[in-house]
Amino acid sequence: MRRKREVVEGQMYRKLGPGGGIWEVVAIRKDGLGTQHAQMKRADDPKTLKTLAVAALLDPSQFEMVVEQ
Repeated sequence: MRRKREVVEGQMYRKLGPGGGIWEVVAIRKDGLGTQHAQMKRADDPKTLKTLAVAALLDPSQFEMVVEQ
């Protein structure tokens, strides 16, 4: 069974694969068709920003959520 998660500001995600890094969600926006996108900044370089579909963040082959311990 697939579990739906919500992406919210402040969450941290690790990009899987080479050159991945840790990214923090800074804003959630919807486009004209209602698709949600996350604006993110790189944790080790806050000037590096990217925007991607929330669906990509929830894809376990692309990203994993960083859980604070």
